[in-house]
Amino acid sequence: MKKVAEGRKSQWRLAELKQLGRLPDSVLARRTGRTISEVVAMREARRLRLPTPPRRWTARETKLLGRYTDAELARRLARTKKDVWRHRVLLHIPPLRPRPRFKMWKRAEERLLGTMSEAEVARRTGHPVGSVLAHRNEIGLSDPTRRRLWTAEEDQLLGTKSDRELVPRLRRSLSGVKTRRLMLGIPAFGNRRRSRKRGRKQCEIRGKTPKPRQAKPGLAPS
Repeated sequence: MKKVAEGRKSQWRLAELKQLGRLPDSVLARRTGRTISEVVAMREARRLRLPTPPRRWTARETKLLGRYTDAELARRLARTKKDVWRHRVLLHIPPLRPRPRFKMWKRAEERLLGTMSEAEVARRTGHPVGSVLAHRNEIGLSDPTRRRLWTAEEDQLLGTKSDRELVPRLRRSLSGVKTRRLMLGIPAFGNRRRSRKRGRKQCEIRGKTPKPRQAKPGLAPS
């Protein structure tokens, strides 16, 4: 009978397992009728830690606050990062690396996203590179460094406005817009208007009107 009772006693119930790591080992051993060594062995087998009471800060540990980052000091003192941060803030000690202030994005700055690399946008706007990357993904813009094929709709816009005005609309770099326009043989927007004005002035000076375009021989005029 004693062997049967010991066999039943060695089996852990689900309610007992849930108390591991939540209660002190001595209290759980007394409630379950087990030894402390049994409770400790089962808790360590499940890799559960006991909640330890907060350790008092010594004068030597306090002097290290602000000389290292909270994560590094927590590692050196075997404390949690939250414990180090809480004690440093309580004593009004500034961190080793001050956290940069949050900077709101302006509309003019958002127009630069997707038109150039994150490093260039960060240099022009003053935002960190990580903030530029996160904000671009949040808006849903593609990476400008990756090569994107030109569409027929984009080609039709070339020459209708200046290259600089088409940059935010096409979400491409200024050099990319200019290179594509020159490759297709499309004159710049300003040059096109100048050529038209120049032709009108020459006609006015000569007192002539431009001749209508004649149809080719053998074809009926449309």
